[in-house]
Amino acid sequence: MKSFFTVGIGGILGAICRYGLSLAIPNSEGFPSTTLLINLLGCFCLAWLFTTFTKRTPIVLGIGTGFCGAFTTYSTFSLETLLLVQQNEWLLAVLYVVISIAGGLFCAWLGIRLARGRLA
Repeated sequence: MKSFFTVGIGGILGAICRYGLSLAIPNSEGFPSTTLLINLLGCFCLAWLFTTFTKRTPIVLGIGTGFCGAFTTYSTFSLETLLLVQQNEWLLAVLYVVISIAGGLFCAWLGIRLARGRLA
């Protein structure tokens, strides 16, 4: 039961942080840069957290599943990509998808490497 509570609290805080960042750093030039930044940060943080703390305690689950899960924005990523396509912004759409996927994989790899102390 404690894990459900910490995941819920983490989710609330992650959603608030995501919304706050979207207000603090608005998208520029029609490119969804805020969502991209949020997703890249989330990839790094989740990979680092779950590599550093292999035991899934309620706190780790609250931060990982709750906070990072609510903070990252795959549904927004999908919608923004579709909107770029509908606006005939094909180059921006492809760029956004490629950077999101490649960048997310790189940030997750970096988080794991950092957590294992093997950054160099």
